[in-house]
Amino acid sequence: MAGPLRAVRLDAEGAGLRLSWELHGAPRPAEVGVGTTPVAAEHTNLARVPAGVTELVLPDMGGGRRWYASLAVEEGGEAVVVGERRLTFEGPTNFRDLGGYEVEGGGRTRWGRVYRSDSLHRFSPADVEAFAHLGARAVYDLRSFAERVSQPGPVGSVHLDVLGADTAQAAVEVLAARTPAQAERVLLWLYRAMMERSAAMIGGLLGRLAREDLLPAVLHCTEGKDRTGVVSALLLSALGVPRATVLDDYVLTGRFRNAEHEPLLMRVLQAAGVPEEAAAAFLGSPRWVMEEVLSGVERDHGSVEGYLLGPAGMVEGQLEGMRRLLVGPEGPGHAGRPGNGPAQA
Repeated sequence: MAGPLRAVRLDAEGAGLRLSWELHGAPRPAEVGVGTTPVAAEHTNLARVPAGVTELVLPDMGGGRRWYASLAVEEGGEAVVVGERRLTFEGPTNFRDLGGYEVEGGGRTRWGRVYRSDSLHRFSPADVEAFAHLGARAVYDLRSFAERVSQPGPVGSVHLDVLGADTAQAAVEVLAARTPAQAERVLLWLYRAMMERSAAMIGGLLGRLAREDLLPAVLHCTEGKDRTGVVSALLLSALGVPRATVLDDYVLTGRFRNAEHEPLLMRVLQAAGVPEEAAAAFLGSPRWVMEEVLSGVERDHGSVEGYLLGPAGMVEGQLEGMRRLLVGPEGPGHAGRPGNGPAQA
């Protein structure tokens, strides 16, 4: 990584935020700024940190706004901007920013452009107000028609049922699972079926991310794990994010949406005869499953780009536009890897 900064993180710390960083070489003083946009030039100077100190707890700035921090190391080049990986709401627990990931060849995914989440029907009135501050211009609801009818969302959305009839088949398959390995293989089947059946729908969705008038955008399904996870993995891969980081982002869902967050579904699966360990595996986000999905795309289509330009129906101009809008020269963020600490909206 160029420059003296090895990593920068922004995590929740009580009522405020904790900014921490690592340096190459000798200790250096740093300037810290804060703002509500990911543009360092628009930030207000907050503090000068002496050499040898590599963390600072930012005060609670309130206002229900999302905050970014910028860090400039003395004689260390341009300021690095870092945002919050997970945004905390009263309802959704898996609302995350896909910004700040290193891209092969240079640059990083831009903060505040694309978010992934579990279902927004969980929004409280306070959440709706906080969400408005993000300025989202498009919300893509990947749930089924039945899910949307039974649990309608509070914000306008484009509805894309990317699972379709595969939802019923997946239910049949998981009810037959008796081991964690069998349950995880149901996920593998489900992801592959979705990519095959809904290739054009996925391509159309990603094509919309090449339109500046439709950004920032939010992608969500029920848990923000399976449907949202596949689309997010394809997006990050198409942007040039390394495979290990793409998989880290998928696995991170397991920290915020898992069997503990779905006690009702766990009880339903167990009542239907699915052993507890198998049910928990189905509700998890096993790394090997997404790795096999992406490896399968490469075997069948040469690359993720080959899938998007082939069955998904995208054109080269859309991929170029998506990269232009979603990749920038921002600093190292969370060292290009998903941060595990919760963050505030």
